[in-house]
Amino acid sequence: MSNYKQSPPKRFLIIHHQNIGDLLCTTPAIHALRKTYPKCYIVVFANNYNAPILYNNPDIDRIEVYTKAKHKNASESLFFVYIDKLKKIIKLRKERFDYVIVAASSERAREWNLARLCKPKSIVGYVDKNIKPKANDIGLNVPSGNLHEVEYIFNLFKGLGVVHPIPPMQLSVDWGRTGNHSLKINDDGLTIGIHISTRKAKQQWSVENFAGLIKEINNNFKANFLIFWSPGSQDNPKHSGDDEKAQQLFELCKDEPASLYQTNTLHELIIGLSKCQYVICSDGGGMHIAAALGKHIVCLASIPSVTTRWYPWGVKYKLLQSVSNHVNDISFKEVAKSLEELL
Repeated sequence: MSNYKQSPPKRFLIIHHQNIGDLLCTTPAIHALRKTYPKCYIVVFANNYNAPILYNNPDIDRIEVYTKAKHKNASESLFFVYIDKLKKIIKLRKERFDYVIVAASSERAREWNLARLCKPKSIVGYVDKNIKPKANDIGLNVPSGNLHEVEYIFNLFKGLGVVHPIPPMQLSVDWGRTGNHSLKINDDGLTIGIHISTRKAKQQWSVENFAGLIKEINNNFKANFLIFWSPGSQDNPKHSGDDEKAQQLFELCKDEPASLYQTNTLHELIIGLSKCQYVICSDGGGMHIAAALGKHIVCLASIPSVTTRWYPWGVKYKLLQSVSNHVNDISFKEVAKSLEELL
């Protein structure tokens, strides 16, 4: 630790190639890194799908954004996407970082190779027999035990002298990037967010369950409901959405104080969830965004690891999980009861 005191590192590059929730779970470590080295320069290399999560984050000096092949626009060629990423790597290489941190909770040989291309003084990350760290690198074994994703990532940063208590996830609401949203939200009273979209079949709760839940809660409490969903048609082969499901739910709840909150961008989802005091959702990116915003959460869990590794970090929450690990086997009355216990 004394080396860091005598000659503190000045430039950090953090490589992150995972999903929205994974990236949010990295923000506590980045915040602690900033507190440890207030004058350092921090760059995050993130993909265009996840990068908006970091916009306006005061702990980060710059976000270098690349495009994943599966997220490219229809007008972009695959060749251009790869060339653009290569140009960004060359740019990062010229910046001569003290440390490149492979911010992943497991051994990632591909990311280690990318880190090497950036030519830092040292690489920090988890290793296995397929990753051969050099003398100046900090290669760590993945800790044993049941840790949260936040804790796995934070453990990497301890090798850099970061010893602060683990802070909450960091997410700034960037009002300047939202554009004009037509829906007027009443800030008075209780507002409950209902996020209906998920990627995996086991995470999907039926429209009938969501409708029953809204009616059950409204019978017991005076609340407003905002319905969130992934935009697009369910028939879109490239990126299916839940436009039809949202409209169907709205029709079933036409006599309830429920509003559709269409979110065409990640920014709009962040803004919408920030208006809620409570959020009901399946495990996934939306859940982690709500947690980072400090919301109380009822989560419908589809995988056992949610209870130990992926639960909402730093907020009050209730996790519900069926024996089958299919969320549709959880009744809306169980969810309503869990919400009542949080209120």
